[in-house]
Amino acid sequence: MRILAVSDGRRGIDNQALGLAEAVSRLRGGLQIAHHIVSHGSTFAALPPSLQLTAKRDFGLPEADLVIGCGRQAIAPLIALQRGGSSAFTTYIQDPRLDPSRFDLVIAPEHDGLSGPFVETMIGAPNRITEEQIITGTLSEAERLSRLPMPRAAFLIGGDSKTHKMTNANIADHIAAAKSLHDTGYSLMITTSRRTPVAAQEAWETFSKDKATVWLHTPDTDAPNPYFAFLGGAELSLITEDSTNMLTEGCSTGKPVIRLPMDGKPGKFAKLYDTLETRCGVERWTGTIPTETYPPLNETERVAQRLLERMQRH
Repeated sequence: MRILAVSDGRRGIDNQALGLAEAVSRLRGGLQIAHHIVSHGSTFAALPPSLQLTAKRDFGLPEADLVIGCGRQAIAPLIALQRGGSSAFTTYIQDPRLDPSRFDLVIAPEHDGLSGPFVETMIGAPNRITEEQIITGTLSEAERLSRLPMPRAAFLIGGDSKTHKMTNANIADHIAAAKSLHDTGYSLMITTSRRTPVAAQEAWETFSKDKATVWLHTPDTDAPNPYFAFLGGAELSLITEDSTNMLTEGCSTGKPVIRLPMDGKPGKFAKLYDTLETRCGVERWTGTIPTETYPPLNETERVAQRLLERMQRH
């Protein structure tokens, strides 16, 4: 069976399409995966999928038995396959905001509230995190981690989004949480993202300066991102609540995860927070260090199995 992952090239979108494709491949014993990036001019990309389909019939997708698309630019190419009589099983990740029956399967986050005979839901979104990746990433940074005595806490810092804003007050609270843990003997592993505001970046650099038991990684460094090592090497993770992906990835470890608060109106993401609290004990930072563990969250493999069952019935 040949699998084709279709996306627009953005890292977060790629990770969802490829993450699900890789999970299917693992379940079926190492299948061939191709990656197709949909690239349009800005004018065509701005059109709704219905108009893209009117203007273009063939999007040049390679032949495959299973086509997994994610992101708005993947919608029209997948529907075009269906219209053209392709035998490929088309799967779209996220809420397409049109009739799910236009695809063979839609996999949507539970917090989107989508349902129906062509829909499977999951906690969060597919990702590429595996136990093997975490172990490999942790071992690759064994020498650096050895300089950070146990216990260790990871701080995974996002930034402004459509629903959240990182204010100066939020930044001060996040730094205060880090100081509190560091003062009680925790070594800290901190990573910021390209969305992290300059003020937050500067605050973390000031905090970590001259602290032997603090490892700060920023996106402007040449060193590989030690994200997997941080997940594997930490006893607990503190994650800004703007990043639903990092929250669910943190829960893939089975170790305590804490939400770092940000301003804004979470809207539908409030449901995800409630689900993660019930399933994995994820709560906002209050100064209390949780110790309860839970079965690691592995929604990507679960929905990959459901996809294969759907394909078999199809």
